[in-house]
Amino acid sequence: MHLFFRFLRFVRPYRWRLLWALFLVFVSHGLTMPIPWITKVLIDRVPAWAGGTVEAQAAGRAELRQLLFVIVGGVLVLHVLNAIMAYVRAMALTFIGNRVLFDVRSAVYRHLQRLSMRYYESRSTGHIMARVLYDVDAVQAILSGGLVDMLSNVIVVTVVIPVLFVVNAKLALLSMCFVPLYVANFLLLRRQIRHAAVEVRDQYSEVYATLHESVSGVKVVKSFVRERHEARRFARELREQVKLGMRSARWNTLLGVNAGLITNVAWLVVLYIGGRMVLRATHPSPDAMTYGDLLAYLGYQGMLFGPVISLVTINATIQNVMAAVERIMDTLDTVPDIKDKPTAKSPAYIEGKVEFRRADFAYEPGQPVLEDITFVAEPGKMVALVGPSGGGKSTLVNLIPRFYDPTSGEVLVDDIDLRDMRGSTLRRNIGMVLQETFLFHGTLRENIKYGKPEATDEEVLQAAIAANAHDFIMEFPDGYETEVGERGVRLSGGQRQRISIARAILRNPRILILDEATSALDSESEFLIQQALGELMKGRTSFVIAHRLSTVMNADLILVLDEGRIVERGVHAELATKPDGLYAHLCEIQFKRAEEKLKEYQAQVDAKKQ
Repeated sequence: MHLFFRFLRFVRPYRWRLLWALFLVFVSHGLTMPIPWITKVLIDRVPAWAGGTVEAQAAGRAELRQLLFVIVGGVLVLHVLNAIMAYVRAMALTFIGNRVLFDVRSAVYRHLQRLSMRYYESRSTGHIMARVLYDVDAVQAILSGGLVDMLSNVIVVTVVIPVLFVVNAKLALLSMCFVPLYVANFLLLRRQIRHAAVEVRDQYSEVYATLHESVSGVKVVKSFVRERHEARRFARELREQVKLGMRSARWNTLLGVNAGLITNVAWLVVLYIGGRMVLRATHPSPDAMTYGDLLAYLGYQGMLFGPVISLVTINATIQNVMAAVERIMDTLDTVPDIKDKPTAKSPAYIEGKVEFRRADFAYEPGQPVLEDITFVAEPGKMVALVGPSGGGKSTLVNLIPRFYDPTSGEVLVDDIDLRDMRGSTLRRNIGMVLQETFLFHGTLRENIKYGKPEATDEEVLQAAIAANAHDFIMEFPDGYETEVGERGVRLSGGQRQRISIARAILRNPRILILDEATSALDSESEFLIQQALGELMKGRTSFVIAHRLSTVMNADLILVLDEGRIVERGVHAELATKPDGLYAHLCEIQFKRAEEKLKEYQAQVDAKKQ
């Protein structure tokens, strides 16, 4: 419950609307509370008109008809007023529920944006989506009426119990004997209901994760003809969801059925004992009561047991909500691994000097990925990172925008430790062009402007020209307003890469990171992109990861990484001729491959001539 009370801080801005809804609940119950007593008065008047002379009986019947008309009319007015207030109350609660839903979802999403890369790497996208969508949706039910209904039920129980004692104290004590049975029913099933609710919510996350994976990887699914496999996998998750849903429903239904059985038994017991009291009314007896008293008592007992049942059965909703609240608060309580110090610096200008001082890094303790990385990248210079796959190249460049902090050692920009610099200031001065380019659903113009939303159309045009993207953009009927589709699906790989380069050019960063930016492209696209990258790297400190050594031959510094360590460093001319050097070995391999491809091409040309 502590988490739930913490969660209620989202309701605080709307507390006056909530109090207004509670006031309407008070008034609504105040309007319906007299109805059983009015019925008692009417019924108790009937015997008085039944005796006497014929004239007296006729007068009594006329008076009864008049009183009946007045009572029915009055009760109708009460119900109409109650309906109006129910509508106003429902709209107020719906507003509160939707606003709180908006606030919670926004808070969760904003917090997710602040979390470190490590958080995203340890959780699937589907699980994260479930937090933002499904878990937040679950709390709307309790906020759009459940909370007020629960409070109103408590109010009704508090008010009705004294009224029952006023009508008949003996029957009231009898009714109170059944209340512990409701409590016992709740306590016996509470743990099972909560456990089942948690399982259901966890399984929904699995369903989200499976669905997201299969939709995101639909091209791979189709290319490997795995549609049936994915359908079976999704059906398996859904069957587990159904099984857990049935288990949850079994406990919730049992809770409600037990509560209903207790209510019916209590009603029958009170009817029997009360009926005997009514029969004693023909003889002098201290336990005697009228027909009207019995009907009024049964009416008020219904007002009591109805809210009691609601308070018991709402436990299922509360347990479901508590499971969702626990997951939401767990997300909001997650502390980012990377966060700014209160004294973090925000320099007005970054020159672009990058230095690593004996930096080590490990994703998991005891499993180093980088060890003793030391080098300096001077402003405006190009540093190339080469070496076998898995050597730590991408991890190294991920330390520069401070996606991670080194486990020991330092990474500095302009002689400032990145842990002493504001992350937003650092990243505004870094541009990244990756092997797998991500474009957002929207237009080409919107994607180019993503890093600089305030850019003018002329600036967008110049960036696209510099990235060799303008010509293919203008081939589209809508030009820069062309929708790229989800993840840029309407563009080729080379086109997506050039849009990414245009995005980086427009941002005008001082530090540039190129991670395999041309590895998956055809020769023509690679040529155009190499030209664009050459334009982009001018005057910027650049870090280039590439397996094709032809792209890094002109680097000012080449770092050769193997198993997380820098094993060689220098320029191409000296490294390529170093005996038994890893770089020289890589050059030899690529030269042989190029020579073999050239021979294959020449053979094809000779075959065509013959």
